[in-house]
Amino acid sequence: MNDKNSSIPAVLSIAGSDPSGGAGIQADLKTFMGTGVYGAAVITALTAQNTLEVTGTFPVPAEFVKEQIQAVISDIKIDVIKLGMITSRQICEAVAPFLEDVTVVCDPVMISTTGFQLIDEDTADALINIILPLVDYITPNYFELEKIFGRTPENIEAAGMELMKRFENLSAIALKGGHIHTDQSTVTDILLFCHNKEIRKAAETRPRYTTPNTHGTGCTFASAFSAFLARGHNGPEAFSRAVSYTNHLIEISADTKIGGGRGPLMHHCGLN
Repeated sequence: MNDKNSSIPAVLSIAGSDPSGGAGIQADLKTFMGTGVYGAAVITALTAQNTLEVTGTFPVPAEFVKEQIQAVISDIKIDVIKLGMITSRQICEAVAPFLEDVTVVCDPVMISTTGFQLIDEDTADALINIILPLVDYITPNYFELEKIFGRTPENIEAAGMELMKRFENLSAIALKGGHIHTDQSTVTDILLFCHNKEIRKAAETRPRYTTPNTHGTGCTFASAFSAFLARGHNGPEAFSRAVSYTNHLIEISADTKIGGGRGPLMHHCGLN
C-alpha cells in the first residue's frame, strides 16, 4: 500500500452516474479537472437519463459501494469527500463510517430543481439522520432545504440558521438562490458559517441568466466548493470561488445546444 503522501489535492465524489454527461459523477469529474484537483469517483447508482428525462435508476449494492470506497482510500490520500446522490438507506449506512476523519461536502440530492423527489422517504430519512450529522458542509437547493428543515421556510436564511444549530457538526451551509425569484435580474447565494463559535454570513450576488441550460448546476457547484476546500481555501473563500466558477459556466453555456431539453454546462470551456 502507498504511504499516500502527496501535495496534489484530491477529492472523492460518491454519487450517481449520468450517462448524458451533464450531472452526477460525470459533472463532478469535469469540475475537478476544471478547478485543478485530482478527482476520484465511487458510483452509488446507474441512471438512464438525458437532457429531457430520467427513465430509470439502478442502485449499486451497498457492499460494493463500500468496496469501492475502501479501494480508493487505501491507496490515495483524499482531502475532501463530496457526496451526491445516495440511493438507499443501506448505502447511507455503508458510507457513514468513512466520513469521520475527512472534510465532507454533502449535496443532499433528494429533490430535483423542478421539485420531483428523486429518492424514497426511507432513504431521505437516512440521509438526514445518518449522513448529515457527520458532514462539514451542505449545499441544498430550495426544495432540499425545505425537506431537511421539515416545513416550508418563510425565510431561507432563518431556516439555514436553525439547521446550523440543529446539526452542530456543520461548519457551513450554502443556501443557493437560484429558485428564489424576488429579483429577476440577479441571484444571491448565501453561506452561513461558523467563526469563533458564532454563525456568520457571506453573500454573493451574480447576474441571473435566462437559459434552460442548467442541468448539473447543483453537482457542479458542490464539486467546485469541494475542490477549492481541497486546495486550501477556507469556507467563505471556497464558496465565493465556487459561485464564480459555476456562474461562469452558466454564462458561457447559456446559448449552447446539447440535447433537446435542459442542456448541460460547458465544463470543458471553464477556467480553473
